[in-house]
Amino acid sequence: MWTRLDECRRVLLFAAVGALLVTGSCRAGNEVVPERLLTDPPTLKCLGFRWYVEGDDNRNATVTVNYRKTGETEWREALPMLRVHRELVNQDYGPYRCGNLFAGSVMELEPDTEYEVRFELRDPDGGAAEETATVHTRAVPETPAPLRTLHVYPPDHAGAKTLPALDSLADAVAAVQPGDLALLYPGVHKGPLQIKTSGTREHPIVFRGVTDGEAIIEGSGHGEDLLNIDGADYLMFEHLTLRGARAAIRAGKTGSPGATGLVVRRCTILDSVTGIITYSENSTNWYIADNVITGFNPTWYPRPKEYMSPAHTGVNIYGRGHVVCYNRISRYSDALAIANFGPPVEDVEKHCVAIDFYNNDLSFAQDDGIEADFGCHNVRVFRNRVTNAHSGLSAQPFYGGPCYFTRNALYCITGATLKLHNYCSGLEIYHNSCVASGRGFGSFHKWQNGMLRNNLFVGTQRYAMETGSITPYTSLDYNGWRQNEEGRFLKWFDGNDWTRYLSIEEFHKGSGHEEHGVKVDYDIFVSTVPPVEGKRYEPTFADLRLREGSAAVDAGQVLANVNDGFAGEAPDLGCYELDQPLPHYGPRPE
Repeated sequence: MWTRLDECRRVLLFAAVGALLVTGSCRAGNEVVPERLLTDPPTLKCLGFRWYVEGDDNRNATVTVNYRKTGETEWREALPMLRVHRELVNQDYGPYRCGNLFAGSVMELEPDTEYEVRFELRDPDGGAAEETATVHTRAVPETPAPLRTLHVYPPDHAGAKTLPALDSLADAVAAVQPGDLALLYPGVHKGPLQIKTSGTREHPIVFRGVTDGEAIIEGSGHGEDLLNIDGADYLMFEHLTLRGARAAIRAGKTGSPGATGLVVRRCTILDSVTGIITYSENSTNWYIADNVITGFNPTWYPRPKEYMSPAHTGVNIYGRGHVVCYNRISRYSDALAIANFGPPVEDVEKHCVAIDFYNNDLSFAQDDGIEADFGCHNVRVFRNRVTNAHSGLSAQPFYGGPCYFTRNALYCITGATLKLHNYCSGLEIYHNSCVASGRGFGSFHKWQNGMLRNNLFVGTQRYAMETGSITPYTSLDYNGWRQNEEGRFLKWFDGNDWTRYLSIEEFHKGSGHEEHGVKVDYDIFVSTVPPVEGKRYEPTFADLRLREGSAAVDAGQVLANVNDGFAGEAPDLGCYELDQPLPHYGPRPE
């Protein structure tokens, strides 16, 4: 077991190694030297890239990004790539030195479409390069016509049977081959089961209920996993109810084969410690969509003394290329998370990258609505709704970035709307509406290399903001803040000292941040009241759309590929642009 002295020694060791890397590299210096441009696995709506470099020790090189559909003539601008510059992450518990690279995503793209993405690397100290990547976004997984249909009946089925008929799910698991559809009839099908046979990309193995949710796969209780799919690729689970397990679906631990191409769609998961989980760095390209996943925690507030007790996480994944969207998850400690893997493996191609969480409806979380913890690069968390949670969005730690938190709606958060901790690095936080029963933005002060723009932080007590960043290149501007108490407004840690500010103007003068920040109150919203700590609100209770003419309208900064197509003179603050349709949260109508 590591002692605190061991941890301190590790920090010093990693810091020394990092300093040696910076000063002793054979190509160190202020001139940038381009190395490998790496394309992360594409998802349905996003493309992610990493451009590794040497040099640029003064950190003033830039990479601009433009993109277009293949065949179009006009280029469109995207956000510039984030500069990742050997930040030391998770310093107190497991120090990890990030690489020397640029990383970034092009977002809000069309599925199953080919794009050209152009990168221009420039450095005033010398060194320049241009690269163009051609990448195809993934298509929404389709369920192909089966090569063979197996009719799977529960043991107590008494009626007629369609051939070929199987009398148990265990028999079906033993018999399936690529291209098979195992069609489960209503009733209780017993688990637990281990599925060892893989499908293929063209011919997945499909397990589907005949009628929505009436085919129930039941486990032996919270001490054992229901479906173990470690090492089995291209499996699809549709229109099923899974219940009574430690994990409803599990695909391996660290270093195990994991699973590729898993699809879980329109299922109901009940009474599980964890709904869907993989800890394996080898798991890739999952699609988890339109499910209802409900834990068994009886309360969400106050937060229990036992950490993560009793129901753990709704969806908890690691790897690359995963999409988790349009799910309704509630009554867990964490609703949706990246698994607590620890520091990334040495192979950069197996880092945790290119993960998308969007349009999920998350509530009743004893800890976090969404955890991006332990991600590495190009994790995109956008257009989610989080209601009734201890923390809204978490990154503790994040290994390099970017971690995008964009256009999320948070209401009745009792702890931290943004939990930024353990020296997480590489945060791009844009257009979130954060409404808390305490501080609007109260977080730990151990985060670095962050950029916050066009957010709303609306609380009820103490400071509007009580946090800070240890890196001078963190930047806050164009955000809206509610002053919750007279004599308290903004409290900021600059890496050395805490300072209290009574106005945005004073904060800008003293820190350099928030030159264009604005003061707001609850009257900016269409229909919202200050949340009462611990009170349970329905996810549809708060209407966080903006009132026309309020201080948050036209008060934002233009951000390419983030707020394209805004109305008015400038983008609005918060998650909703005025007069734009609301996003759909949770499962979509079929």
